Amino acid sequence: MITFYRTEECPHCAAIQEVLEGLALAHTVVVVEELEDPELPHDSQLPALEDDGQMIRGREAVLKHLEGLSEFKAEWEKFQTDACYCDDEGDVI
Repeated sequence: MITFYRTEECPHCAAIQEVLEGLALAHTVVVVEELEDPELPHDSQLPALEDDGQMIRGREAVLKHLEGLSEFKAEWEKFQTDACYCDDEGDVI
């Protein structure tokens, strides 16, 4: 699961959130009021993104990570299909 940490008034954070939503990946957004917010991982720089236990900090690093996820998703979708498969008896599975 992806968690995106941002402040309300950050324009870079809004742009990153828009990219994240465009990827249509499961995620949560945590809007923090201050850097000492208890929900924010210790010693974080905003914006920050936590993906599968890895913490990515800073605008450029977060955007680079999202770009990598976008490329992975595009590759994954190449091999998806809506074809049906039949077993040996001709039944659709």
